[in-house]
Amino acid sequence: MRYWSILLLTLTISFSQDKGYIDSTMIRDPEIALKLSFIPGFGQFYNGKYLKAIGFITGEYIAVKRFDKFKKNNSISRRNTYAWWIVGLYVLNILDAYVDAQLSTFPIRKLESSNDMDSLRVPIE
Repeated sequence: MRYWSILLLTLTISFSQDKGYIDSTMIRDPEIALKLSFIPGFGQFYNGKYLKAIGFITGEYIAVKRFDKFKKNNSISRRNTYAWWIVGLYVLNILDAYVDAQLSTFPIRKLESSNDMDSLRVPIE
């Protein structure tokens, strides 16, 4: 009787989660992501997007270094260009972290079709 109970419990647990199940460890809080993203890259690290975080940190670093270089050379137009790049990357970093956290519960499904043709391809006759 004990073995049947264990078998029933195991089968019940293994078949209880349907395809639409969302893992609770993958859900991200958008407010936390927003607050962390005020430091470039930290919001992306929180969302688990490590490569994107490194990209934002590197982009900000390069833009700030170029800004300082052109500031020392008194090249006002290039300095201003990199100032806008700094602001743009910073705002994009914040928005990206917030949107990624909002979409953490969005279901990821692969489209299955019995059609042999791709919807974007023109049929060859």
